Amino acid sequence: MFLHRRLIVIVVVALGMTGTGVESRGERVDFGQFFEAGALRVDLIHSGTAATETVAVRRIVKQRYWAGNQANLIPDVDRGEYRVDIRDKATGTLIYRRGYSTLFGEWQTTAEADVVNRAFEETLLMPLPRGPVELEIAVRNEKGLFETITQAPIDPGSRLIGRGGMSGGVKVHQLVENGPPGDKVDLLILGDGYTIIEREKFLKDCAQRVEDFLGTEPFAAFADRFNFRAVFVASAESGIDEPRKSIYRDTPFGMSFNTFDSPRYCMTEDVWAIHDAAAHAPYDAILLMSNTSRYGGGAIYNFYTAFASDNEFDDYLCVHEFGHGFGSLGDEYYSSSVSYNDFYPRGVEPWEPNITALLDTDNLKWQQFVEPGTPIPTPADDSRYAKAVGAFEGAGYAAKGLYRPAVDCKMFSKGNREFCPVCSHAITEMIRFYAPD
Repeated sequence: MFLHRRLIVIVVVALGMTGTGVESRGERVDFGQFFEAGALRVDLIHSGTAATETVAVRRIVKQRYWAGNQANLIPDVDRGEYRVDIRDKATGTLIYRRGYSTLFGEWQTTAEADVVNRAFEETLLMPLPRGPVELEIAVRNEKGLFETITQAPIDPGSRLIGRGGMSGGVKVHQLVENGPPGDKVDLLILGDGYTIIEREKFLKDCAQRVEDFLGTEPFAAFADRFNFRAVFVASAESGIDEPRKSIYRDTPFGMSFNTFDSPRYCMTEDVWAIHDAAAHAPYDAILLMSNTSRYGGGAIYNFYTAFASDNEFDDYLCVHEFGHGFGSLGDEYYSSSVSYNDFYPRGVEPWEPNITALLDTDNLKWQQFVEPGTPIPTPADDSRYAKAVGAFEGAGYAAKGLYRPAVDCKMFSKGNREFCPVCSHAITEMIRFYAPD
C-alpha cells in the first residue's frame, strides 16, 4: 500500500528502451496482434529498507494459463502502490498494465524496516507476448506519482525462458463454472495446513466460502460472472504457524500469524510456492485459506487474499479481505492496533477508492454518492447521516486526518455484513473489468 519514501534506489535489471507508446487509461489493445495463448510469469526479488528499495528479476517462465479478459488489457482505474507496464519492443506501444501492491511495501512502514534490510518474493503474471517486450515497474513517490524503478527487456522466444510452475500431486476441483476464463472473474482457492486426510474438510470449507461470497453484494448481483476453482496441496501437518505460542507447522505455503508481529495478521512470504500451485488452473485472483479456527488473515491488492477457515466471523473475514485483494479497498477502522508507522503520509491523497485525506472538499472522490446538503466533513454522531454517504473522520488506522465514506461498512467493522455504496462501486468496477457486460 502507499507509503512515504525518503529515497528511491533504482536498479535497472537490463538496459532497454522504455518506449513512448500509449499512456491513456483503458486504451484498447489488439490482443491477437501482441499476445498468444499462455502466460508469462516473472518472479521478482524485492528488497531494501524503509528508505530504499530494489527490484530484480529472479526468473522468467512460460505457463499454460492466463485468465484475464483479452479486451481489457489496460485498466480504466489507477490503483495500487506499484504498476507494471509491458511495451512492445518494436513500436514502444503500451500493450499491458496492472496496478498492484506488495507485502514489501507494507513492511517498509514498520519499525523493523528502519534498521533491517530484507528481501521478499513477488510474482507478476501476464499474457504471453508474441515478440520481444520491455517490462517496466514503477512505484508511487512521495507525491503519489509513479516513478520507474526497474526496466528489463524480455524475449519470449529466448531459449533461456522455459516452462515452469507445474508439478505432480496436485488436483484441481471445479467449484463453480459459469463460462470461459477470459469472460469471467476466476477465483482460485488454495488451502494451507490441510493434511491428506483433511481433503474433504478443505472442499467443504471451500464450498462455504463460495456461499459467503455469492451471498454478499455486490458479488451476488454478478454471481454468473464468477468461476471458482480449488487446488488441493496436502500438508505434512495440520494447522499453520502461531509464533507467539511457539507453534510451527510444516505446510506447503508457510502461512503464519504474527506477520510483522501483528497478532491477527496472517500472511506468508512464500509467494513463488503459491504461484507454483496456482499454475495448475486459470486465475485472476488467489485466495489462501488457512486451516485454523483462530481469527486472522490479510490481503494486498492484486497480490493475494488470505483468511482463516473456521471461526465465528469466517463469513465476514473472507469477504472483507477480498475487498482489499480484489477491490483495492483500504481498511476504514482506526482503533485496532497495527504494526505500521504513518501508513498514509499527511498531505497526500490515498489511492484507495474508499479513503480520502479530504485535501479538496469541493472535489470529494466519491462525490457522486453524496446527497446534496450533506456536510463535508460529515458528523458521525448525527443520526441524520447514519445511513448517508459523506466524509466521516477516522479511517486507514488514523483517528484524525483521514475520512471514510460511511459511518459503518464491511471495511470498518466485523459487525457489518454489507459494503457501503462507495466500496460496492469500487468492487463492481473490478468485476466489470475482468468480466465485461
